[in-house]
Amino acid sequence: MNGLPPRATRPRMALSALAATLTFAFVPAGLVRAQAAPLDLTGALQAARQHGPLRKLADAREVANVGRVAEAGQWPNPTIEWRRENLGSSLQPDIFTTAYIPLDLTGRRLALKRATGAGRQRVQADARAERREAELEVARAWLQAATSDGALAVASRQVEALGEIAGIDATRLREGLVSEAVGLRTQLEADRARVLLVTITAEAARARVRLARLIGLAPDALPTMAPLAAPAMPAAPDSSAVVAIALRSSPELQARESALLEAQRRYTAEQRGRIGDMQLQGGTKQTSGFMTGQIGLALPLPLFNRNEAARQRARGDYAEAVALRDDTRHQIAGSVAAAWRAYVATRGAAQAASTFDARGQEVARIARVAYREGHATLTELLDAERAATDAMNTHLRWAADAWLARLEFERALGARLDAASPLELPMLSTLLTTGS
Repeated sequence: MNGLPPRATRPRMALSALAATLTFAFVPAGLVRAQAAPLDLTGALQAARQHGPLRKLADAREVANVGRVAEAGQWPNPTIEWRRENLGSSLQPDIFTTAYIPLDLTGRRLALKRATGAGRQRVQADARAERREAELEVARAWLQAATSDGALAVASRQVEALGEIAGIDATRLREGLVSEAVGLRTQLEADRARVLLVTITAEAARARVRLARLIGLAPDALPTMAPLAAPAMPAAPDSSAVVAIALRSSPELQARESALLEAQRRYTAEQRGRIGDMQLQGGTKQTSGFMTGQIGLALPLPLFNRNEAARQRARGDYAEAVALRDDTRHQIAGSVAAAWRAYVATRGAAQAASTFDARGQEVARIARVAYREGHATLTELLDAERAATDAMNTHLRWAADAWLARLEFERALGARLDAASPLELPMLSTLLTTGS
């Protein structure tokens, strides 16, 4: 009488079929064919590097910004003039052939050319920082999609478990072993789990669509997610060393240093620009049948325009570059210290958090067995089921938070903690060696 009657397996099978239907309601046919190749974090990042729109935008901006930087440092072209005069008169025509060659006697163009080199370094450093941010955005999207898939599996398990309980109590109700209130309560809990499964299924579908967009794939071409597992969390460097490592490797700081050098050289160029480019002229002249030569020098006189506006602008740009460089230093120092503390705290909780899932499943299993055998009340069983579901969802959230703590720390540090890290960053051992 206390065991599970054979007829109770029918509602459980029906609920399992419903859970499976809801689980795959938003899954396209292309995903079913891709079950053999689940998409893990490394695969998502590799796909984003090849097809992702954020990576393509970063590459395109780098090309465009390098061109913008180079515009101001280009050398002026020489000019060749051919002119024929006295047309339509009885006089013999005068024919001029003259070449104009600009001369940068003050060195302004040379300073601008040197500023272009610093500007190119700034653009490249900014592009590295943008690509790194793009990879972190893809990693967040993958973690969200994998967490949603894991929550979907947990919700499906809860639907099946509560359906089984409802089947048991429905049979017991017909046999007069439990009250009608107990039967209604278990059926209510089963129905609530099915409604929650619909909501989680929709959330998982939205997370997959966002991930597909960020890695440059159509939603129906996105493979299934690999199970979310906690990352390896190697020991972090000493807190006194992380700031120095971050300052050496940060592309944001490298970009600000290059921007400061660029602004300094542009200010030097504008200081030299009080007098504009001179022009050396030379050529031939044919007059009345005689061929003669000509030579000249054109010098602009700085009477009304002494380049004051450009010098003021360059002086302001230089002051802004100094302020941004100093602010970036402080920002990096603060962010890496905060990321270090978060990583160390997460790593310290890894041993306890890593068993949430297994302990939650064990609690649910023991409670169901006890309820079948009449050793636990319905309230105790439902509390155990909720505790088990919370524990499994907590395990998923902790695994995603652990990944984010590690990735955020690597981003702030500017280096990978070990070779298994998926982000494209220099190795920590390399930075420690070069810094010693």
